[in-house]
Amino acid sequence: MKRRPGCRRLSPLLCLVAPAALANGCVSASLASSTGPSPPGMKWSPARKQMVHVGEMVEFSFVLVDPLSGRLKDPSSLADYCAATIGNERVEAEPDVDGRFRFSFAFAGLFPGDGIKMNAAAYRQRGSRDFMKVRDRWLESDSPYDRPDKKVAADSITFSVYQAVVDFAMEGPPENLDPDTGVLRFRRGDGSISSVYVDRPNRPGFELTGPQPDGRYQVFYRPTGEDLNHTQTTDVDFTIYDRSGQPHNVSLTLETP
Repeated sequence: MKRRPGCRRLSPLLCLVAPAALANGCVSASLASSTGPSPPGMKWSPARKQMVHVGEMVEFSFVLVDPLSGRLKDPSSLADYCAATIGNERVEAEPDVDGRFRFSFAFAGLFPGDGIKMNAAAYRQRGSRDFMKVRDRWLESDSPYDRPDKKVAADSITFSVYQAVVDFAMEGPPENLDPDTGVLRFRRGDGSISSVYVDRPNRPGFELTGPQPDGRYQVFYRPTGEDLNHTQTTDVDFTIYDRSGQPHNVSLTLETP
């Protein structure tokens, strides 16, 4: 195989740092998300395969990289925008002051077990952009006078969709539990709390069934992406009162990979 002029053979380590194929000389790209596995204290994960929760809003960072050094490259002289596609959806972003292309995407309309790939590429604009957004629709330019925008570098992440579930039994007290006093609290790593109450018309919430013949109650709820941490685990507390006014508590931890 002939080497491209001006490029040296890359070591396996550098290929791990910048896994995307070279698209413009020795420029490569790295796409990272806020939901994949990442080192402690780090926000972005460039893992090629990641898990995402149904409905989760995920942030993305796309950068251009010098594969010989692993350092970020200033996109100002290389690319004008980044275009990301996932399914039939498209997102475009310009570089920020740090030279990163940042955008977000909500994984709505998907089901547990689905697999979907996010593809992102940096482009150098030539004439008008290849696509223009008009009333929430992306229309492709059909001008015969414009050359297609030049793709500089690309990268992708494949996501597997999952659904966390809260499903546990609790011992029934002598007095029946009062469903309207129950609250599920999801404690996120940033200190925020998402509170969920018993299911009611026009207010989705947890289901409480019981007491069973053995006196136990069952609590069931499918969390949304907003209820959970992006990665690792999410702590959940459930508090409910019985008809005599006595509180009852259950704590558990959900895996949120």
